Amino acid sequence: MLKFIQKTALLSLLLLLISANTTFTSEPPANIKAILHDNTPLNPAKVFDNVYCIGTKSVVAWAIKTEEGIILIDSMWDDNDAKTIINGLTKLGLNPEEIKYVIVTHGHGDHYGGANFIRNKYNAKVVMTKVDENLMNTVNTGANSSRSPKTPVDIYVKDGDKITLGKTTVEILETPGHTPGGISLIFPTTNDGKKEVVTMWGGTGIPQNKDLQIAYKNSVTHFEKKSQEMNATSEITAHLFLDNGYNKLEVVNDRKNGQPNPFVRGKNGMELYFKELHKSIDSVINKK
Repeated sequence: MLKFIQKTALLSLLLLLISANTTFTSEPPANIKAILHDNTPLNPAKVFDNVYCIGTKSVVAWAIKTEEGIILIDSMWDDNDAKTIINGLTKLGLNPEEIKYVIVTHGHGDHYGGANFIRNKYNAKVVMTKVDENLMNTVNTGANSSRSPKTPVDIYVKDGDKITLGKTTVEILETPGHTPGGISLIFPTTNDGKKEVVTMWGGTGIPQNKDLQIAYKNSVTHFEKKSQEMNATSEITAHLFLDNGYNKLEVVNDRKNGQPNPFVRGKNGMELYFKELHKSIDSVINKK
């Protein structure tokens, strides 16, 4: 009983801390290089009724379970990370053989690196823009080092395209900036049976290139407008070192039905989220 009370108190404290720190930032922490190479696994978690998070401190993948299979969003760094995804799905009671699509948000190795392994093992279709397929295949340094296997792309997408599986449709938005051909996603789900609309900004981190910075700014505006049109209420990211992500995942792993879900922002929370996204890029562009 004491252990249960302590655990409940810790959950309440985490929720309080998260709600008190609602500011989103797309700026990476000072120790970003160390974090991106931290392969410490996180406990896989059910975040919404049919949406799951699996990964490491470096980067995560998201799985959407539908009536006709699984849509995987991103695939982490490499073959070992692909196995982490597979093991995480199994631990969550999902069948990795049901993976039908791997949507790669952009052409950096920490997002496409596990896709080829999953594609070959389960015959899943890899989804990506043509522009960032080119980035993936032509850049072999930095995030695109030899650690991350290149992957064939089965479906090229552009702004406004949709990936539908079962009753779930993921809308694709082209949001260049972090990379030239990055995409962001919007899709419906439920949380404790209540409808939510989830957004995922596809590329965190503002580039050094001035043209891409302008593209980033325009992409934030485009993403915000579409999110408002679709009444988005929630937000997820591939990098949980942003926005209290590690704590949020810990909370949902212990959350009981009906308790607050820290990934649900609501209308006001989404307005703040986009306000901070605009602020982050504007501060870079306007910097003297």
